[in-house]
Amino acid sequence: MRSGRYTGALVLMMLVAGALCAADAGHGRATTRQDLVGAWRLLDIDVEGPAGREADPFYGNGSRGLLIYDASGWFSVQIEGSGRPALQVPSVRGAVLEQSDSTTRLKPAALDSYYAYYGTWSFDQATSTVTHHAKGALYPAEDDATYSQHVEAVGERMIVTRTQHVEGHATVQTKRWERVSAD
Repeated sequence: MRSGRYTGALVLMMLVAGALCAADAGHGRATTRQDLVGAWRLLDIDVEGPAGREADPFYGNGSRGLLIYDASGWFSVQIEGSGRPALQVPSVRGAVLEQSDSTTRLKPAALDSYYAYYGTWSFDQATSTVTHHAKGALYPAEDDATYSQHVEAVGERMIVTRTQHVEGHATVQTKRWERVSAD
């Protein structure tokens, strides 16, 4: 049993290393901090686990989102899963409002299908690592979180990769982004 776990971890590390080498070989120059500055639209999220490709446990399939890296060192990211429930927008916030049973029931699903946080960011060009230093988040426990991820930006595309531990096994999450303009 133990050797199977190690074999799975080894295979996962080899997949990550291969993906990083392939990404680097594709453009021949290192990603710079300036390459990241701008607005990015989420194209897709891919998760690779010990058994192969799997649905993202947080977002599911068909997500969309926006990531903004500001030149002054601030970032903002919002990602929403597909199939979000439709809820009425309240006219005021914070007030105790009369809510239907369906609205009360759907609110957790609306929260669970949306993710947002903002803060400052730093970039280590030697390792091509972008680090998000959260200052505020949809989930208050993440207000001071720090997330480091490998990043490769080539032209109008950016790939962000991180290893995470979900349900007892390591997975590699890859987010593909496309630069957007004001046009």
